[in-house]
Formats: sequence, structure tokens, C-alpha cells
Amino acid sequence: MPSILFVEDDQEARFLLEEMLEETCEMVCAASAEEALSALSERFGEGAPDLFLLDIRLPGGRSGVELLHLLRDFGLTDEVPAVALTTYAKPGDREALLEEGFDGHVSKPFLREELIGALESALPRETPLR
Repeated sequence: MPSILFVEDDQEARFLLEEMLEETCEMVCAASAEEALSALSERFGEGAPDLFLLDIRLPGGRSGVELLHLLRDFGLTDEVPAVALTTYAKPGDREALLEEGFDGHVSKPFLREELIGALESALPRETPLR
């Protein structure tokens, strides 16, 4: 079962996604970029999750885009795919996030099938969702 580091400041959204994906993957949740960095070192140690699912608007001064760049700077996460989960849905937003290094984009609000599709597309074939 793949592991996903999910960073979202909205507690209800974290709960909803954990419930939505509980049978398909292992979710490690964080509410901010700082919590995500702590979770990465505490939970994954020398390794990395199979996927990053990042909200773009995060509290504490770092956006999801900045967090992704910071994660990439660690070196261990270069090959970990990342999906943006965001309210940014204007023309060009998806392309801009893909240019920043995201492998997928899901606009809020979303259907479960949309999210599953984006996660499956981003994950390597050898690490499918259940």
C-alpha cells in the first residue's frame, strides 16, 4: 500500500481525505510546511513517502509550492511525485503548478474519482493504490 504525505491546513479536509482514501493508501497528515518537514524526518527517516499531496495555501509563510521546492532540495525526494490539491482553478493555474514541479493537479471541490485518478496517474505503476 503506498504512503502519502498529505499537507493541508484545513482539519476537516484532512479528515475527509483520510476517510476517503483509508482503504487505498497509508496517509501521513500535516497541517503546515513545518509539520510536513517534521513528519518527513520522524515518519520516513532516511526514506520518503510514495507521493506528496500538497495544498497550495498553507499557514506559516510557506506555500505548497515552496514546500515542494524545499522537499526537492533534500535530495531524497527528487523522484517522489507530487500532486497539488488546491482552490486555484483559473485558466493557466494547472499549467503553472506543473511547471513548478507538480506531477498532477486537483481543484477543490473535487470528486473522489478525480482525486483517485490524479493519484494513480502520478504514482509509479509498481506502487498502485489498492
